[in-house]
Amino acid sequence: TNSCMVLPEAGFHDGLRALTRRYGALLILDETHTQSSGLGGYARTHSLSPDLYVVGKCVAGGIPTAVWGMTDAVAARFADYDTARPAGHSGMGTTLAGNPMQFVALEAALSRVMTPRNFRRMERGAARLALGLEAAIARHRLGWHVVRVGARVEFICAPGPLRNGAEAARAHAPQIESALHLGLLNRGCLIAPFHNMMLVSPVTKRTQIDRLIAAFDEILAELIA
Repeated sequence: TNSCMVLPEAGFHDGLRALTRRYGALLILDETHTQSSGLGGYARTHSLSPDLYVVGKCVAGGIPTAVWGMTDAVAARFADYDTARPAGHSGMGTTLAGNPMQFVALEAALSRVMTPRNFRRMERGAARLALGLEAAIARHRLGWHVVRVGARVEFICAPGPLRNGAEAARAHAPQIESALHLGLLNRGCLIAPFHNMMLVSPVTKRTQIDRLIAAFDEILAELIA
């Protein structure tokens, strides 16, 4: 998600899970950038079953925090190691240990922000944004596409869908993207600075979404004039 988003093809996750089980590899899912996929993150939304699971960043509302989860089998292996390790060799020093402020922030974010109602609102807003951007691209007959994962939306200045990281890297159009970013900024709309991603929050208003779509449409008209 630090470049153009590449969505998995149908059956990708099932195939990946099957391969890891066949060869005894652990499947680790990092949800730092995908918590906005839906209530419970990407794993719950898409019924995935990783061996290890980690969530960071906004899980505690901006307070540096991470949450780890694991299967019973992995937890048992950690427990076995813990009983045999030398004292002070857990690999988790005091710098990374939890503190009361983190727990209060974590509880508040999970109970008051990451609610079903807020996720529904985010999903509706993201769908509206994606459809509006797609309509603008179609109006100007550009061979671009829009990708959405939950509340995360991105316009990509190339045909899609993209299949891998190499295609994602080639899909960037630095000069066009710089012009779009500057044009949006001059119209009061700031998006992710190093690619073309937007994230709809629980407090994003419909009028703000429509203003961004209108600004995007106006800039495209100027670029292709």
